[in-house]
Amino acid sequence: MVICVDDHPVLLKGLVKNVRSSVPQAEVYGFTAAEEALSFSLAHGCDVLFCEIELYQRSGIWLAEQIRQRFPMANIIFVTVCSEKEHARDVFRLRSSGYLTKPATRGQIAEELRNLRYAVVASPAFSTDS
Repeated sequence: MVICVDDHPVLLKGLVKNVRSSVPQAEVYGFTAAEEALSFSLAHGCDVLFCEIELYQRSGIWLAEQIRQRFPMANIIFVTVCSEKEHARDVFRLRSSGYLTKPATRGQIAEELRNLRYAVVASPAFSTDS
């Protein structure tokens, strides 16, 4: 299960499209609010979270913390316009799987998915054989 979060609908649509093209067999869902994404994850799980750091109501850091508490083996990949220096302490503390600056290309997303911190063993969509 892949969850993508960006409060800009156009950027979210592009992110979801690029993730789906990188792992066509995976279930990929997009949300514009951290609370909605968290609620969905609690009901359905989360293997990979692609998340903007700066969101309008709750930050992506907050969401990543919540996901990490509930799903310790979830892979967190920040896709953001924020400079690495701004949030480096939080990104390292959360042991994120990756960090991409916008706009993230299909190739960059595919590379992050090939190098996840935690293997997604329950899903053949993330097989390293493909």
